[in-house]
Amino acid sequence: MERSWRWIFRLPPPESVEVLRREGGFPRLLAIFLANRGLSDPAEAHSFLYPRLTDFADPFEIPDMLEAVRLLAREIQAGRPVGLYGDYDADGLCGTAILYTFLREIGARAKVVFPHREREGYGFHARLLPYLREEGVRLVVTVDCGITAHEAVAEARRLGLSVIVTDHHELPPSLPSAEAVVTGKRTPQSSPFYDLCGAGVALALVRALRKYLYEQGFFGPNPVPNLRRYLDLAALATVADMVPLRGENRLITFFGLQELSETQRPGLQALKRVSGVNGVVGPEEISFRLAPRLNAAGRLGEALPAFQLLVTEDPAQAEELAQELNRCNAERQRVEEAVLREAREKLAVLDRIPPAVVLSGDWPLGVLGLVASKLVEELYRPVVLLARKGEILKGSGRSVPEVDLYEAFRRAREDLLSFGGHPAAGGVKLSLEKEEAFGRSLGKAVEEILAEKGLSLEELAPRLELEATARVGELLKPDFLETFERLGPFGPGNPEPVLALSDFEVRGARLVGEKHLRFTLWQEGAGLSAIGFNLGEKSLSLLEGGGLWLAASPVFSDFQGQRYLELRIKDLKKRLG
Repeated sequence: MERSWRWIFRLPPPESVEVLRREGGFPRLLAIFLANRGLSDPAEAHSFLYPRLTDFADPFEIPDMLEAVRLLAREIQAGRPVGLYGDYDADGLCGTAILYTFLREIGARAKVVFPHREREGYGFHARLLPYLREEGVRLVVTVDCGITAHEAVAEARRLGLSVIVTDHHELPPSLPSAEAVVTGKRTPQSSPFYDLCGAGVALALVRALRKYLYEQGFFGPNPVPNLRRYLDLAALATVADMVPLRGENRLITFFGLQELSETQRPGLQALKRVSGVNGVVGPEEISFRLAPRLNAAGRLGEALPAFQLLVTEDPAQAEELAQELNRCNAERQRVEEAVLREAREKLAVLDRIPPAVVLSGDWPLGVLGLVASKLVEELYRPVVLLARKGEILKGSGRSVPEVDLYEAFRRAREDLLSFGGHPAAGGVKLSLEKEEAFGRSLGKAVEEILAEKGLSLEELAPRLELEATARVGELLKPDFLETFERLGPFGPGNPEPVLALSDFEVRGARLVGEKHLRFTLWQEGAGLSAIGFNLGEKSLSLLEGGGLWLAASPVFSDFQGQRYLELRIKDLKKRLG
């Protein structure tokens, strides 16, 4: 294995584990997992494992929600189209599709626009508003953008447009002067709405609007729309945008993945087909197959085909659009590989890897974040990739958990024209002449941030957080299997548990597909299959002799209709410490 992991044990409070075992009746490992996720009360833990649709909170707890639905109801009842301004990524696309299809279902109209990544860039831009005004729009709803768009909101008002901002990004010092600003970030951090993604906020808005219209007698004798059908789009966006899977997001993904697995939307059915996704859809299928294809259109060109795919009711059109996105994704992969190759060539001529890697080239903006993420995995350093546009550089950065990238940008702001983002990712804009100075100031900021944590560059290494030691037999007990399956879906805020195992016998070790390692662990008469992706021959040699420690996650797999537990290996060591 190429990577050297630092094993860190996350140990929950022993008293919480004991309460969960004694009063909740949970097996030892489940009690540890639950306590590590802040669930020390048996009743709360039970609700987490056995959620209900009635657990969704009242969306009117979000500030400005009542004003937002009043404005929407006014436009709907006046018969005017509602303007929807969505972001071009999977989150913005799904959120816009949720609002659009709900309005369509209740007989209302909508006009939709998306910015172009290269032409307008991310965010709510005034240049797209005259089109909406000409189409008869008087109310514009942003989706997954707009929280910092003071100028665009002011321009909208000058054009006679009212604006509802729906977003989920970090709050600026002051909010734009929109008629309503709807975001989970305006609720307390303990609120179930705080971590919603853009599509999650859109779903909350639709839930509130349905309730408001119902109370106004809008539906009359007609059936009220069933919003469970909208959870497929919300779950896709929630996983794709990598928001914490707690609060409302836990409910959205738990029920939404079920909806996505059986979706009746022609577009999602076609997208699953071209992505090779069959049967049960989980976070991996979204992250590695569905979301990349949805995102591909907006990365390399117009996002509109991806939106049309999500809202079409025509299976033939859905198939055509899905094939188009598949071609876009193949092109995105080709472009991404070319940029990655160029970036590696630039790194190869450096005397040393700097504290922060800053590289530029004649590259398309749409793939820079993806390439930066891959370089962070390889180098375990913050990476910023910049695209040259005349005398201006614009780009994306990604970071490691030990370095808050937004804070690093803030400290290097003297060399920037603008910046934004959060601890793990961000974007910058600077003059071409400032590139070297920015590389130095960002590197200095990274070293300062590390020093404040008592770390040096030499000590930077990826962390592997383990939750407990385990025995093979313990993992195969029916009470563990039954409850463990309900702990997912896994993702940020609810990570896939990693366990440490030792004192086992290795049987049938072999390489699969040249670079994957597979074997069976035997311990005290019980056997469990294990697979390590991309672990290679180097790991195979580690299996010889004794004293082996294994870090692995228990996962459920399906084969020929049979569901079984196996271990997914993260790392192997001859000794701990």
